[in-house]
Amino acid sequence: MDLVPANGRGSSARIRHESIPTLPPQTVTLLSIKDLVTTVFVRRRLILLAFMAPLLIATAAALLLPVRWPASGLLLVQVSRENTGAQDLTGNGPTVVSIEVPKVVQSEVEILLSDVVLRRALSGDALTSIFPDGGRRLFGLLPPSELSLPRAAERLRQALLVLSSNTSNVVRVQASLPQREQSIAALRAVFNAYLAHRQQIFAQSDSALLSVETERMATTLRELDEQIVRLRSDQQILDLPQDILMANRRIENATTRIDALAERKAATDAQLQAATRRLSAYPARVVAAAETTNLAPNDDSRNELTRLLLERQRMAQQYAPDWPPLRALDQRIAALQDNIASNRRTRFETVREVRNPAVEQLSLRIATLQVEADSIGRQMAELVSQRGEAEQRAASLLAAESMLRDLARRRDVLETSFRQVAGRETGLRISEDARRSRSPSVIVAQPPQATARPRDLRAALLVAGLFGGLASAGAAAVLLTIFRRSFATTDEASRGLGLPGLASIPPGAKLAGGATMPQITDLAAMLLDARASGERLSIVQFVATGDEDGRSAIALTVAAEFARARNLRTLLVDLQSDGRPFLAAMGSHPVHTDQDPEQLLAFNTALPNLWIAYNARGSLLGDPHAGTERTVALLERLRRELDVVVLVAPTDASGYAMRRLTALIDVNVLALRAERTDRGVARAACRAVLAAGGRLAGFVMSGERAVLPPRIARLVA
Repeated sequence: MDLVPANGRGSSARIRHESIPTLPPQTVTLLSIKDLVTTVFVRRRLILLAFMAPLLIATAAALLLPVRWPASGLLLVQVSRENTGAQDLTGNGPTVVSIEVPKVVQSEVEILLSDVVLRRALSGDALTSIFPDGGRRLFGLLPPSELSLPRAAERLRQALLVLSSNTSNVVRVQASLPQREQSIAALRAVFNAYLAHRQQIFAQSDSALLSVETERMATTLRELDEQIVRLRSDQQILDLPQDILMANRRIENATTRIDALAERKAATDAQLQAATRRLSAYPARVVAAAETTNLAPNDDSRNELTRLLLERQRMAQQYAPDWPPLRALDQRIAALQDNIASNRRTRFETVREVRNPAVEQLSLRIATLQVEADSIGRQMAELVSQRGEAEQRAASLLAAESMLRDLARRRDVLETSFRQVAGRETGLRISEDARRSRSPSVIVAQPPQATARPRDLRAALLVAGLFGGLASAGAAAVLLTIFRRSFATTDEASRGLGLPGLASIPPGAKLAGGATMPQITDLAAMLLDARASGERLSIVQFVATGDEDGRSAIALTVAAEFARARNLRTLLVDLQSDGRPFLAAMGSHPVHTDQDPEQLLAFNTALPNLWIAYNARGSLLGDPHAGTERTVALLERLRRELDVVVLVAPTDASGYAMRRLTALIDVNVLALRAERTDRGVARAACRAVLAAGGRLAGFVMSGERAVLPPRIARLVA
């Protein structure tokens, strides 16, 4: 039938939006005691599994863990010179003195637990005596395998326990093995290997390193000395400063002499040119004398006659006149007198011309000047050569001086370092000898001794498994509470959504048209009593939060409650489907007739005041093109003709038609399913209603069961 005014009730006033307050959704933390307890009862199987897993693991470990016999020993760590910090081997740098007992003790512990010490402890027959069972497999359930030395060292490290304190120098070492003798033997072997290895480490002398460095420096010094001697020999250096001074003096003398010879040569050349010009101007010969005489040239008769006369006078005085030699002498005198008398009649004229003496003098001077000029030239060439040699010698001496200075500097530095390192090497050698002779810095204060009773950890493992199970269960409860995506109770939904809970329907409740439930009665009463200024609530929509939220059954039951208990003309509009399920549930069947989009096609049911709309989505309510005015007009007609209209929103209400309808109706009620409706989906539905401008009165939760026992619920309330 078409809903048209048929009973004269022309209109019904529209309720103002202030009738039911709208509470915005808010995010509230769920980590409360009640939520944790609720999660424990909701997810009790998972939490029980989390509790039982550590307990079962601890029980299995207690059953499989063998009994251990611990043996303990004490090591006294003393501070010695090798623990005083980083020492400078050369003695040139600073020595860092840093004595920190905890660091020394920790270093000794690390040496004790090192692989080399443990493998040394297991060398020889110690491996079979400490681990006679070999490599155990699967807690001894499988046959043992051959135990290698690395695996045995790792197994021995696992059996050792080292305890040290920051306020003590004593280190307690424990070894736990299945047999008492094995523990004592293992700990004794570890102590012996540790002390032997430590003695070997600190027996490495630093003086050997310094000895090698000393030999290297001595070799370098010898090489430098050989280079200096070879350089002085090659350069023929006796005293370098004197040699350089002599070379400079030679250069200076040669330069001075070259300058003097240059001046002398210039003067000689000038004199030679002047003499040559004068010689060309002088005649070659000049008259030396002109003489006229009656003496023949080279006539010595007169002189001879004089001599003979003198000789005869002497002989006449001594000899007789008739002495023959006297007579001979007279004859010679007479001959000479005749010759002189004959020559008196002859006259001689002599003219003598001689060479010009100036020419001779100039020629000699020119020759002398030429010889002197040639000598000066040769002398200058020789002096230039000597100056070049002196300059070369001076340059080589300067280069040699630079090289000798560099070599001497290197030698001085190396000799200083050599002296320091040699002194340091001697001191270290004496120190090492003294260190070998004194007592060790690590002393076994207590030899390995076994305890009176074995160590049994099975009870501790069971207790640890119990506490671990409790902690695991608590952590699982917290995590499940944080990551639980559904609401278990109305209180959780109210705090999670920030909306009041209007009704809570228990699971298994029969929601049908003829059923009457206190929760539904209260819900209908609350919706009808929401009045302001005499206005009443006319159009109610149940908003969807999922396919299993139960909104269809709740809407049908509420509509039946309105029609039966309140005698109100009620229309149920299903926008999720075409309304056939509701009609079938209420004993009615639709009649196929032409439908006007401007009207709602509804059919009556077994209840007198209840109508169910058929194919409501094809009307203006589900048409996005209808417009707001036409939709408002249709809703006003429904308010005038009916008392209450109950709408069932579709699951997908994201279209514009549903958003427009949500804003125009009087109130929206959220439909939730306990332990099934997702929190995010519920919050998204709340935000969608508020974003569309609709009013949220609260929510109805179906399928809510009593999660907590009454006594526990009262405790955590």
